[in-house]
Amino acid sequence: MDGHNYEPLKAHILPLSQAQNFDLARREWSLVAVELSEEWDNCPCGQDIKEHCFIRNGITGAQTYVGNVCIKRFIGIDTGTLFDGLRRLSNDPTTNPNAAVVEYAWKNGFLYDEKEYGFLLQIVRKRNLSDAQQAWKLKANRRILKQTVVARRTRR
Repeated sequence: MDGHNYEPLKAHILPLSQAQNFDLARREWSLVAVELSEEWDNCPCGQDIKEHCFIRNGITGAQTYVGNVCIKRFIGIDTGTLFDGLRRLSNDPTTNPNAAVVEYAWKNGFLYDEKEYGFLLQIVRKRNLSDAQQAWKLKANRRILKQTVVARRTRR
């Protein structure tokens, strides 16, 4: 681990963990939700963030959030292209969601059923959609955005 904001993050995570060694403690955590905020906030490491990764400790039950960089660099959870896809949807709700967004939405119950899940996966790279398909996609996209994008940040 490099020294980039590592110590403040470690000081935040260790008291919420059972293990007292950060390398062991970080394995206790899993990603439970993500959020894009229109306002700046601070990651426990001290960096300004708009991308929040809410994590839960599977042993202690503690919950907190960290920024997108810390979730990958220090906690070791890869959010891949999820935030890129959410940003694209946030900027243009008529765009097709990427596969990471569809998987996240399915896992978190933002989609109605397997049919909607399959439809969104099928259109990831599709350019020409019928009017009915466009309307269905837009409804699903709005549901996803409602769950992941906030205008005003509130602490959880």
